[in-house]
Amino acid sequence: MSKCLSYLSYRAVVLIAIAILITGLTVPVFAAPSSEGSAGCEENKELCNAKCYDPLTQACVTDQITEEKFICKLRESASCAGQCYDPARNKCFLDIATGKPALCSVAEGGSCNGKCFKSPTQACVLDDVLDGTYTLCKSELNAYMGECYNPTAYHCTDDPTGEKCVLCKRTEEACNGKCYNPNNYHCAYDSKTDTTVLCRAREENCNGSCYAVKFNSCVIDDVTQEQALCKVNEGRCDGTCYSLLKYECTYSRPHGGFILRPLPEPEEDSI
Repeated sequence: MSKCLSYLSYRAVVLIAIAILITGLTVPVFAAPSSEGSAGCEENKELCNAKCYDPLTQACVTDQITEEKFICKLRESASCAGQCYDPARNKCFLDIATGKPALCSVAEGGSCNGKCFKSPTQACVLDDVLDGTYTLCKSELNAYMGECYNPTAYHCTDDPTGEKCVLCKRTEEACNGKCYNPNNYHCAYDSKTDTTVLCRAREENCNGSCYAVKFNSCVIDDVTQEQALCKVNEGRCDGTCYSLLKYECTYSRPHGGFILRPLPEPEEDSI
């Protein structure tokens, strides 16, 4: 009996094989489970920027600056220029002065020259004079030459003798880099010599020197055409000041140059 069953089983296998060959049917093949995880990683591992990581202890985060993918610790679920951080404790900023990435605490409002600062009590202030330079100051202050100052007490005033402004008291102005009280002084300009000097209120500029207009005059030499300082009602003749009421500057052939000749006495009216 058993022999008969064996024969029948063998015959059935042969018939099935013939049927497969004739009809072209395929027999499904069941593969054994693979030990590899996502995209070639080990089992239970994930892929992040061509690197495998464990999602139970790590995270694949997008960097806030570069937008690249980085693997960080699970509690450090953020990245700042490749530096992982905990967003509950830190923030990622671009430094206002340098433009470089900076990692600060959540209590801070930004970064200035590599230093984190608290906002709104502090600010990264653009300098009044130094182009593109920032200084960390209290929020109510301004910056001048890298130093903070109170704009209610001081101001950066234009200096007519230079391109850069000068830091002076609110009641003062600037001349040649010096602050002055406009009630007592002024910046005096001499167009002949193109010079500017700080003089007292009742003084003017002659060749870069201050003079009292009550006692002196800035005159042009009759001979050399140079500017010089003489007394009031005086002229200048070849380097010598003279009284315009008593002399005249004239050329003398015998002397071979200019001389001071006394003015003729006024004629008296005849009776």
